[in-house]
Amino acid sequence: MFKHPRSKYGLIILIAAVFILSIYSSTFAKKDSDYPITTPVNGEAIRTISPDEDWVQSIFTLTYTFDLQKILNEVKGRPSLNSYELIKWNAEIVEKIPKEFTLPDNKDLPEGFAFNKETRELTGKFSLECMKEKGKNDNKCNKVLNKNSLISEFSIPLTATTPGTFTFNSGKFAYTFYAEHSGQGTTKHDRDINDSPGMLSSKTVTVKGTTLTVPNTLTLYVGEGASTNVDATGDIDSSNLKWESDNDGIVGLKSNGTTVSIFPKIVGETTIRATYTYPNGYVVKSNDLKVVVKLPDLSLIPKPNELWVYQDAQGTLVKQSASITLDQTKLDGSKLSGPLGVDWTSSSTALSVSKTGTNVATVRAEHGSQGSVTILGKLTDYPGQSKSTLIDVKEYPQLISTPNVILYMSDSPYSYSKQITFYPDTANVTGYGLKVLEGIDVLKVEQGELKLLKPGLAKVGLVTQDVSASFPNGGGPEPISQYFYVQVKDGTDPNPGVDTPAGDFY
Repeated sequence: MFKHPRSKYGLIILIAAVFILSIYSSTFAKKDSDYPITTPVNGEAIRTISPDEDWVQSIFTLTYTFDLQKILNEVKGRPSLNSYELIKWNAEIVEKIPKEFTLPDNKDLPEGFAFNKETRELTGKFSLECMKEKGKNDNKCNKVLNKNSLISEFSIPLTATTPGTFTFNSGKFAYTFYAEHSGQGTTKHDRDINDSPGMLSSKTVTVKGTTLTVPNTLTLYVGEGASTNVDATGDIDSSNLKWESDNDGIVGLKSNGTTVSIFPKIVGETTIRATYTYPNGYVVKSNDLKVVVKLPDLSLIPKPNELWVYQDAQGTLVKQSASITLDQTKLDGSKLSGPLGVDWTSSSTALSVSKTGTNVATVRAEHGSQGSVTILGKLTDYPGQSKSTLIDVKEYPQLISTPNVILYMSDSPYSYSKQITFYPDTANVTGYGLKVLEGIDVLKVEQGELKLLKPGLAKVGLVTQDVSASFPNGGGPEPISQYFYVQVKDGTDPNPGVDTPAGDFY
């Protein structure tokens, strides 16, 4: 820009930020001219943008050049600067800046320029005036113009924010020029911004860049990783593509260019994204990918209701066992490909439980139980996550004791169950049936009890419970058959409380 010369003689060159069109009508009122400039001057105002192509967040420089020499050269005779007594020049530009570019704040723009962020309109105004005071030989125009150049140039940095190809459409410019020099009268050249504007040619620039897109959400399970890809527009150097997580404690990342493998560590949520570094050092980021790390749903499979301990027909002690799995499934019903470790416990020695796989255990019946036994499987690293099942352990007696008894008619009816002993003492399948084999006139069996009929001797058979229904595929224990004698006497027991003697009753 031209600078303001300061002189007590009043010769001024004015460069002002505010130029209004009213100046055109007052200061530059049209006058007759011996040599008017009547046609546009080629190259009088030029707008350039450089470079033609660069990366996002790079600076594209917008330059306006106003060439006073081009206009002076149009004056007939092309007089030297020494001959000019008066030059007045005001200039103005108006154009819209594409929304994909940002400009500095108005306070940082060249003097006389302003930018409206809402309308995207950039305006610029400047003015120059110099004159030779009458009676003086000192020509201020000559000195000032030679000193400051006849070309006024203004540069504005534009920051590109979005990849793409963008066109700066034709902008408008106008100026009012008036000059006097001795011997040739006046020369004027008016151009109005509205009625007869000069046009700045369209200019297209390319902003290189990439848009990175990743999925929005991803659900993972502890113990099972996954991978995801980033979609990138345009050609990129994958070595400059990185992945980042907001919380490295929840997931681990292993980057392989446009693909990342995600390894869950603990339950929780985090956000990951892809980043790409342009050659100019600017880093562009993808959208956020929300990663939710969960624990699987748990269930015990199968859930056995009972296990048996018994002696088979060959005399071999059988302890039934079952393999159970703490199944770990995802929301879609599929199984976790890498099951989590499980710890197993039993609430009773009636069942032993041993780990036979990551999430598998073998449960074995050891002896009869009083009530159901709880088998609990819980995740090793998350003990609060568990499942349990109840199992009855049934033990069939291997031997029974059925002593002979002496009863008195006053004892009728008589419950014999107190006299029977089942071996081992942990046997808990103690059902049996009674039948009078001999002496049916002496006693009878009624609702599981002995009912005395008359004094005498009777032989009673006892058979343990038939549990074949619990072994639909065969096998299982054989019922035990035994007999005992009952001697029935008249009267009342003379020695109540004394154990009934055992032995032969003949």
